[in-house]
Amino acid sequence: MERKDQLVTPTKIFNIGIALISIFSIMFLFWTQLTHVNSFASTWDQVDYALALDRYDLMAMQPHFPGYPYFILGGYFIHQFVDNKVSSLTIFNILFYFSALFPMYKLARHYVSRSYSLGIISILYSSTYVMVIVNQPISEGAALAALWWYFWSIHWAMKDQGIGVNSLPPLFLSILLGIRLSYLPFAIGLLFLFYKKWKKKYYTNKQIVIYSLLTIMCQFIWVASLVFSEGSVKGFVKLSLAFTSGHFNDWGNTAISSDLSFLERVKTLVLDNVIWTGISSQTILLAVLYGILVSLFIYQLKGSNLKKDFSQQLACIMGICYLTWAIVAQNIDKPRHILPLVILFIFVLLTNLLKKIRNSVIFILCCLLLISQTYYSSMLIKQQAIESPATIQLANYLQSLDQSAVVYAWEETRVFQYINIKTPYKKVQTYQVFLHDKSYYQHRKILITNKAVEGFKAQGINLSGKIKKIKEFHSNSIYDPVYNDIVLYEWKNE
Repeated sequence: MERKDQLVTPTKIFNIGIALISIFSIMFLFWTQLTHVNSFASTWDQVDYALALDRYDLMAMQPHFPGYPYFILGGYFIHQFVDNKVSSLTIFNILFYFSALFPMYKLARHYVSRSYSLGIISILYSSTYVMVIVNQPISEGAALAALWWYFWSIHWAMKDQGIGVNSLPPLFLSILLGIRLSYLPFAIGLLFLFYKKWKKKYYTNKQIVIYSLLTIMCQFIWVASLVFSEGSVKGFVKLSLAFTSGHFNDWGNTAISSDLSFLERVKTLVLDNVIWTGISSQTILLAVLYGILVSLFIYQLKGSNLKKDFSQQLACIMGICYLTWAIVAQNIDKPRHILPLVILFIFVLLTNLLKKIRNSVIFILCCLLLISQTYYSSMLIKQQAIESPATIQLANYLQSLDQSAVVYAWEETRVFQYINIKTPYKKVQTYQVFLHDKSYYQHRKILITNKAVEGFKAQGINLSGKIKKIKEFHSNSIYDPVYNDIVLYEWKNE
């Protein structure tokens, strides 16, 4: 007679089905990423990172401060096997983020079964806007991977008293900040761990001091390497102060430098960046599915252990700290800065919904969400790899012109420099400088981009009758929301 625990029950078949669908989704997307690698450096930051693989020089903005040493190091390693610099950085992001499936799974496994854990990590991994950014040669993809490892290390350290395990959070925090220093607010997670273990008598005051010193030493590794590359402590400090001042007071579009009111910044960041772009990926279907799941989460929140569970508290505390930082100190024109909030939100949402699942509607919605995200992610990954961004289109158009023209632009000039276009170009931000400079090119056609025109208008300059539109360039705004629409004008000689 067959034993009861060896019977293939409907529940086992159901769980096997969830596992197979989840694994298929992950492997399909991973294969799509590796076979459709983005090789375009279409923004200022992307060019900075790519140039750093040839020569690491902060003064030359290769890359810009704070240097992102671990991200550049990872890209440099891949570059030994891949010729294209941009592709090397993108592949490093892809591989490192794929490795984050392990901490995602271990965190999910704390709450739900193996099959449901696979379901959760497949939804997290397939999150469409996350996939879009991971497939770009910028540091966010690697930073998100490091954040998952950091989150899991704190979760593990809370349950284990071993020296090795408790040394992991300081180490992963160093890796995280060495990839992206703007993730500094997540250091609150380590402080929260220290507080909880001290309160439960797991840490003595002496141990807190020791692990705090270890944290500083781990950070010193990558900071010291930057100081060494810069040549002196004085030079590094001078550079860091200049960059920080510029970021907060000039071009960083922070709460200090932005023209928007505080409430407008909050609205843009939460509604446009987090909800519409970050979570919904500018797709109505995903917005509806997440909206229903959030409604169900709120409905069953009363019976949740959210307030008692350490990792849920940790996710919320880190999320709130980073949200505050994003509102005050990040550029809200670039939704990619809010990606940590997206992954933490989805993690909290799914672990609570699937922890005590009694409603088949939730399961069906999660399946629909996974299928939808997998489809949209694969579509956008392929599109991003083959369709030229607007800045590249502009550069290619200028390449086709003879050298009788001169172009005035903003950040597009960094892309021109990287592609090494033959047409002369100038970066200009003030109208008076433009008027003075163009006077040297009396016998050339004067071209000007819409960003420069918008800048002049913001300075109170009336350009009516002085310019005419000659060409437009467009790309998907989800890849680059700032330079996805470029208009090229010709200046009319008076």
